[in-house]
Amino acid sequence: MSSSTIRSLSEISETETIHLSVDLVSAARRNIGFLRSVYECQWLHQRATIIEAIRRYDEVWMPLISNLSVEGSTPPMVLPPFDVEWVWFCHTLNPVGYRKYCETRFSKQIGKPAIFNEENEEYALMRCKQIWVQKFSSEPFENEVESDSKNPPLMNKDLFNEVEKHKFLYSKFAEPYLSELVYLIAARQRYKGFLYMMQRFGDGCFRFVPALDILLMLLTHQ
Repeated sequence: MSSSTIRSLSEISETETIHLSVDLVSAARRNIGFLRSVYECQWLHQRATIIEAIRRYDEVWMPLISNLSVEGSTPPMVLPPFDVEWVWFCHTLNPVGYRKYCETRFSKQIGKPAIFNEENEEYALMRCKQIWVQKFSSEPFENEVESDSKNPPLMNKDLFNEVEKHKFLYSKFAEPYLSELVYLIAARQRYKGFLYMMQRFGDGCFRFVPALDILLMLLTHQ
């Protein structure tokens, strides 16, 4: 590129960038709040708790959401318990591994519902609990493992490592200004420019490390 064609990501127009089907501004604000809750929950970082959460995710939640999901349709409005949602969040941050997992186990991709406000979140959680109790009556809805209990056998080491890798993710986004609306709107536009750049210039961009605001949007989009 010549110097006359170089522009900042925020200068690329809406018509030039990629269309996003999800409200990333609202989604990013919710994600920051969710990551804060995870970061502050010491119980969730205990090895026994994580292993149990992964088991619940693998044996209960994913079969449940798979049965409710129709490929190509909007994901159902249900949210799993907090510990399972954390495992799900970490799993989807590895899109290649998550895609392979879904195709291998369920022969389809399983998407996430677009739930970005407290009212919809409460409804989705209550609906999940009703279905969970009905279909898996022997499985408690909440993770009841004791934090000081003996560690059960680890059945999915890769997923455990994913969860461990991201347990301090909130520390990247802890500054209060990162949740401000004006910042997130600008970040979304810069992220769209980033996607445009990746699409236009191909493999040469895949070694780039995105700026913090773009990283927030990327993790949210994943």
